[in-house]
Amino acid sequence: MGFLRRPPVEKRGALIDPDVLAVEKMRRDGADPTVTHRTRHFLYLPGVANAQLAARALKNPTRKIEVDTSARTGYWLVVVEQSMLVTPESIAVLRRQFEAVVQPLGGVYDRWQVEVAGG
Repeated sequence: MGFLRRPPVEKRGALIDPDVLAVEKMRRDGADPTVTHRTRHFLYLPGVANAQLAARALKNPTRKIEVDTSARTGYWLVVVEQSMLVTPESIAVLRRQFEAVVQPLGGVYDRWQVEVAGG
């Protein structure tokens, strides 16, 4: 099921958080870790009413939030865009915040993407 958080990856016998790997790859690809980057976070919720509730709960002056249909029948997509310093810790904080909002509504935090500024 593609709508769940990706499991940790095993690397040399140890489990590595996929967010750590993504941030490492971002840096290897030339992204400056000391500047903010635009991130997009994808949340899936059952029904438009739940998607709108989640969007209102996550509303913040530093965020752009869109609610749209999704390819998954019965689920709506909430896309949260936010500029931030991208670290595994900052992603974890947002993940916890988003999950706290969507899980009681039957939704899931799927994944994040980053637009690399100047990289």
